[in-house]
Amino acid sequence: MYSVLLVSSYRLTREAVKALIERHEDFKVIGEADDRGHTLRLLTNLKPDVILFDLDPEYDAAIESIRKIIKDRPGIKIVALSMHSEDAIVESALRSGVCGYMSKGGASADVVEVLRTVARDGAYLSPVAAARVVDWIKNAKAKLNPALENLTQREVQVLRLLAEGKATKEVAISLDLSVETVRTYRKKLMKKLKVHNVTELIQFALAAKVIVIAGTEDRGDDPGEDLI
Repeated sequence: MYSVLLVSSYRLTREAVKALIERHEDFKVIGEADDRGHTLRLLTNLKPDVILFDLDPEYDAAIESIRKIIKDRPGIKIVALSMHSEDAIVESALRSGVCGYMSKGGASADVVEVLRTVARDGAYLSPVAAARVVDWIKNAKAKLNPALENLTQREVQVLRLLAEGKATKEVAISLDLSVETVRTYRKKLMKKLKVHNVTELIQFALAAKVIVIAGTEDRGDDPGEDLI
């Protein structure tokens, strides 16, 4: 069972998301917080598998809180949730170290799948956020990163699969490796590429054209019930 901590200034948002999550037997909400201080206090005793962190309404303060949490607990997995998709907000969230970025305009049914993906060591970007990343790369006219020259063929394969959002177990199955071997490759990749989390691996893979997100330029959020 995966444990989740909900952080949002809005009680209604927390209640709605909690109701969505607890429809699934493999998830349990173990705590709720409405501000930074409350969140940090809860984390002294709770060890959630994933934190779903609402960035609204004061996204600057929320992102600073996320940075603090990840600095103190580098292994923690956080999914950011927001109604905004402006470049500055998306970029700040990704740079803070979140493993996922969800839009409140997306389908409510996606919440649990995103949390499950992140809990399993994967990563997620909403279509809008993914499109932003693609635009940054195009505007920067990114070239092949010379750091790739130091990677083995197997390391590139692992990087590509991780950057596509596959969980460690899924990568292991795809490449016929053990889970521990994949974890070892992941650590080596982070050391060689001088990155600190899965989100930064995705950013590197996109910039180096190891993976390309297809179909995001003209794609909006999936239709469905909006998140509160």
